[in-house]
Parts: sequence; structure tokens; C-alpha cells
Amino acid sequence: MKRFRFDQILRIKQQLEEIKKSELARQNEILNGYMEKKLELEKMLNETKSQVKSLYSGVFFPNEIKYYSQFMGSLKKRIDIQNQLIYYQQMKVEEKRKELIVSTIEKKKYEKLKEKHLVNFMNELKRIENKELDRIISYKIYKSMGDDSGRK
Repeated sequence: MKRFRFDQILRIKQQLEEIKKSELARQNEILNGYMEKKLELEKMLNETKSQVKSLYSGVFFPNEIKYYSQFMGSLKKRIDIQNQLIYYQQMKVEEKRKELIVSTIEKKKYEKLKEKHLVNFMNELKRIENKELDRIISYKIYKSMGDDSGRK
């Protein structure tokens, strides 16, 4: 069988696709981590707000309100920073997704070429087989004609 000449390129393209998949998975993990951190911060902010509400219903000191106010302000800043991280990470994920799509398309091109090569090879085998069968049949017919003519 004639070897597929782009076989090594196809293997490289498959390896590149796997690398791109793992890079995308890693970027998604980072994104999920950022989102989980944001949820934790929002939960802390909500808990702090409920604590401040409970302070207002009872006796409170101005220092306590100031402390909670500063703490909530810092939580809001951290949530904003986390939102920015999430935004930039989503951009990275989208970039990796596009790279994966390009890599997959490249790999599929070479897979199609290999399939075409195999189809051509199978057609060539059938052609050779038919040619050989025709030769055998022609030989048998010729031989049987020769045998009959020789007996008379």
C-alpha cells in the first residue's frame, strides 16, 4: 500500500488539537475559580449587610458602623476587581476556543485527505483485481478454445 504522505503532519495536528483542548480546559478552570471567589465575596457582603441591619435594630456604637462600612467598601472593591478578572479570563477562554476551532479544522482537512487517499487506494485495488480477473477469464476462454480446436 502506498503510504499516506501527510501521515506525520496529521499526527502533529492531532497532538496540537489535544494541546489546545487542555489549554482551553485550564483556562475554563481558572475562570470557574474566579467566579467561585466572586460568589464567596458576594456572600460575605450579604452577610455583612445583614449584620449591619441587626446593629441598627439594637444598640450600636459609631465605631462598629464605621468598621462595617469600611469592610463592605473593601468587599465591593474586591468584587469589582474579581469582575474585571472574570471579564479578562472570559476573553482568554474565547481566544483559546477560537484556537481550538482553527486547530480542529486543520486536523479535519488532513483527515479528509487521508480518507480520500484510502478511497483511491481501494479503487486502485478493485481496478487491479478486475484486471486480473479479466486476464484469468480471458486465459481460460482462450485455453478452452484452443483445447476444442486441438481435439477436432
